[in-house]
Amino acid sequence: MSGADEKPRIPRITIVGGGFSGASAAIQLLGRSAVPLGVTIVEPRANLGYGLAYSSDDPDHRLNGNLSVHLVDPQDPDAFSRWCVREQIATRDPEAVAADGSMFVRRREFGRFIAECVDAASARASVRLTHLRDRATDVIGEDPLTVVTANGSRLKTDVLVVAPGNSIPRLPPAFAPALARHPGVIAMPTDLARIRAIGKDARVLVVGTALTALDVMSTLLRAGHEGTITAVSRRGLRPRPYRPVDAEPSKTTLLERIEGPLAPFVLRAGTPPTAGKLLHAVRERIREVEAAGGRWYVAFDELRDPLWKLWTTLDVREKRTILRHLRTWYDVHRFRAPPQNDAIVRAAEARGRVEFRAARLCSVDVSASGNSLDVRLVDRYTSTPRTLTFDAVVNCIGLDFAVAMAANPFLAAMQRRGDLALDPAGIGIAVDHECRPVGVDGRPRDRIRVVGPPTCGTFGDPLGAIFIAAQIQRVVPGMLALLRASAEGMSTPRR
Repeated sequence: MSGADEKPRIPRITIVGGGFSGASAAIQLLGRSAVPLGVTIVEPRANLGYGLAYSSDDPDHRLNGNLSVHLVDPQDPDAFSRWCVREQIATRDPEAVAADGSMFVRRREFGRFIAECVDAASARASVRLTHLRDRATDVIGEDPLTVVTANGSRLKTDVLVVAPGNSIPRLPPAFAPALARHPGVIAMPTDLARIRAIGKDARVLVVGTALTALDVMSTLLRAGHEGTITAVSRRGLRPRPYRPVDAEPSKTTLLERIEGPLAPFVLRAGTPPTAGKLLHAVRERIREVEAAGGRWYVAFDELRDPLWKLWTTLDVREKRTILRHLRTWYDVHRFRAPPQNDAIVRAAEARGRVEFRAARLCSVDVSASGNSLDVRLVDRYTSTPRTLTFDAVVNCIGLDFAVAMAANPFLAAMQRRGDLALDPAGIGIAVDHECRPVGVDGRPRDRIRVVGPPTCGTFGDPLGAIFIAAQIQRVVPGMLALLRASAEGMSTPRR
């Protein structure tokens, strides 16, 4: 067969996970590729882009950042703002507009925007994008890889993108095993039907005090809940308010800061710094900013935005020290409360309907009556143990990726095969600078990429939409080069 009778084979990509990370990967790959691609997204949900984060139908579950920090493709950072104008979001949802004029859109609206971006990308004439409503269960072979699904599909692929997103919360060890089936225990904070079914006068315990807890409390309070709601965590810390839009305007965009250099005060703390020196440097920078009339947001954001560059330089011991002692403080400054949710919860606090407690959860058991739950807590500041009775307990604890990895059949299969391993800090999948997973043999898997939240152990904070999209943008060129090489190395006869 002559060369004239041959054409390059279309490179094949399989993306496991169709939430934000998977959708952004598909959109950026399709948008940057100079040749047609065959893209398959394996996702059991009916719609791509929503994932766990943006599937909520509760009108009070909002993005915890304004429009400028939400995007799918860094090459078009204003797309979501234009979409909101076109869809007349401010008119249809006037509560989305905060006092300073910034908008905090309902999370499901952002999911709808992502889904439309995927549709637009797949509408291109040279693109083949398939949404396979199935679950990946295994991957076999090496060149090409073959993704196996629960329904028996076998997808040969040149590059595999693993994008499982956020893991599903699990009940903490304090809960007796049988309580997972108790009607008063809600293990999944996304189970809105059960949360809305909680009695109006019920005594409710929310385990966790972060953004998910604010969502749950907003749902209950908007529905007219009149019983007491107690939110408990080890330190009792709640998310800080969102940075006002007019507070210390920056001369650079967030995307530029993410890709930019580390701040001078971070560099002065050492290369790399210890956890103690880094904490001291941040506090000193905050004092410096406030002395000049600014606010703490400036110093914190200077640390947060290019954190991925700093985190990769830290010794494992320093990472573990930060995770053990400073992560909670980092999170409450990092994941800020939408003004609308903050106002709902604070108003209920003022009426005595909501309280935040700093305490350790020791045990949760069924009460003698069988209808309520006895919860044993130890106060953080007095070390006094107390047993309180609640009618319902809602689990809103943070994510434990190590547990989630074992519970995900696809990730567990890759781990057994040796292609995936936990990062040394123990909070995600070990990857290299190109997001290639580092197997148990210490060797990166060239045809696989892991993107989004599972890489937090390596990069520190790939958790917000703009940070994930920027991470994907950094690794797309390497994936496209690999796909071009695959297409050039193998051709198929023209039929």
